[in-house]
Amino acid sequence: MGRQRAMTTAVSTVVDEIPSYDIFGIFDGLRLAKLLEERLCRLVKEEVTACHGRGVAADWSKVTRSCFSEAVGTVRSTAAKAVVTIVGKEEVIVLCSGGARAVLYSQGGISLPLCDIHRHHSDVDQKLKIHKRTMIDDFIVLACEGLWDVVSDDDTYRLVKSCLYGELPDGCKSESSSTKAAVILAELAIARGSKENINVIVIDLRSSTVS
Repeated sequence: MGRQRAMTTAVSTVVDEIPSYDIFGIFDGLRLAKLLEERLCRLVKEEVTACHGRGVAADWSKVTRSCFSEAVGTVRSTAAKAVVTIVGKEEVIVLCSGGARAVLYSQGGISLPLCDIHRHHSDVDQKLKIHKRTMIDDFIVLACEGLWDVVSDDDTYRLVKSCLYGELPDGCKSESSSTKAAVILAELAIARGSKENINVIVIDLRSSTVS
């Protein structure tokens, strides 16, 4: 996982706290980030525990509805924008209500958008997407429009692939490869003149420690 904070949006990560699942998200503001992080942790734990006991698959639609409805009621806004990626051993679940874009990249540079940015400011719908993980999945990039406006999917794939699976300079050894990839993407967007929010999270699926 890697991240770069900037401007008005906020990022949140929950790693090694929920059996079999890690959570990564970009939110419209620090308050919403805190609210959704707390609720998601609770709801995902409850759902995973309940489903494990019954031997059935998790109902991610229920988690999505519950999480966003609670957040909307608390922040008193019907346009609570957030993109959350829940990474499990066998699946990736994306909960999307706008504000950022999530793309899964596979070997060969294949890009699969999991969530697109809602550029209007009116009420937004919550969308759910579930991707069954495969052996060719490389990594996921979650980022605000400040990145995607100026950096293409092809450029993103080449840069992140080099950071994750190539040789890093000696000065970068203190940082994780995914953290370095997120920082470099944000710096590239700034260098190309982006004026929008540039929060970035990189999730390395090949080295995922979810267990």
